[in-house]
Amino acid sequence: MTLRALIVDDDPNIVDVVSDIVTSLGHEHDSACCQDEVRQRLATANYDYFVLDLEIPVRAERSLARLQNGLNLLSELVSLGLGPVIVVTGYGNNGPDQGVECVKLGAADYVAKPFKREGKTLDGAITDALRRAGRLSSSGAAKRKTSAPPRPFEGGELQLLKKRVVVCGVDVPITPLMNRILTVLCEKRGNGRYPAYCGDELADHPDVLCRRGQNGISEAIHALRKRIVQKVRKDANIEIGDQDIVRSKGEGYRINELVSVVVGARRLVAAGNVPDQGIDVPDVPNHVPVNGQNVPDRVPVKRRNVPNDPDDVPDLNARQQWVMTQIEKGTEVRASMVVEQFGCSQKTAKRDLSDLRDKRLLRFVGAPRTGHYRLV
Repeated sequence: MTLRALIVDDDPNIVDVVSDIVTSLGHEHDSACCQDEVRQRLATANYDYFVLDLEIPVRAERSLARLQNGLNLLSELVSLGLGPVIVVTGYGNNGPDQGVECVKLGAADYVAKPFKREGKTLDGAITDALRRAGRLSSSGAAKRKTSAPPRPFEGGELQLLKKRVVVCGVDVPITPLMNRILTVLCEKRGNGRYPAYCGDELADHPDVLCRRGQNGISEAIHALRKRIVQKVRKDANIEIGDQDIVRSKGEGYRINELVSVVVGARRLVAAGNVPDQGIDVPDVPNHVPVNGQNVPDRVPVKRRNVPNDPDDVPDLNARQQWVMTQIEKGTEVRASMVVEQFGCSQKTAKRDLSDLRDKRLLRFVGAPRTGHYRLV
């Protein structure tokens, strides 16, 4: 078994040096120069470990290299749990603070550039990290994991949360775009079936709005499938196929009918059969006038039956409170109504409605151009 590394650095000279070190260890490797390329690589290949430079751009040749980009990517790689991450950087070499921060974020080790030939070398850091992760034996040979054959996926529950999904009891981190896509795909029709959308329809849906169009949708779903397949196989020893959660053949993108969806702690039901969720809107003294009426400036709203949810008590501004009040009265609210009521911009109204949707208080129903918002 040959181990494979992903080298992440936007400096071709450093990539050459690291690739020589990785090759000398008998490992294979790929390289990526930015965050976007790393995510594309993860969607199509598996890696045993990562050598990550912190100062990288988000997109190749289109943005500046930043330290924070690398730290964000480090957190993402650690959360995926695919293999140890060895950080290499020339930033902050004069003190230990940067290394300590990286280790707190989950890095297996931290090696400063320029690389040393003696003492703490990159070769040694990689080898030690792989041994601690159980990928190398004491002799330095790659270890093949022995386990029972994976069980096939036979359907089950998918729990959709703000930053992750839970499949077969396994937490899988997701991006905001993945969350928006799944939220729309999980919205059952009146016939009790999950809807199907083509890539363009999803990209233009008011609750998705992917600026990169169908290509962005395709890449997000492909990456989501990859994450679910890898994490569930690794943590639960269950084999999930590409079409087992989100299907794409024939009718378009849609949730497999063998999957039952729970949003937070509540199961989605068919549109038109949504029970009252019991939204509490307590009185607070902080009011501002809106069209001659007193409307709370920011009102805490507690959603019932959603235990241990960090978003249990979101704050609503005056526009959002008005929206909630109108919907509770049975009004089919649209962004244009918020604009007319408050004299705000269309962008502001959509942002407020999107925020309510992200807080799991509202959902969009109907066609993109003619639909409206209703209570979750």
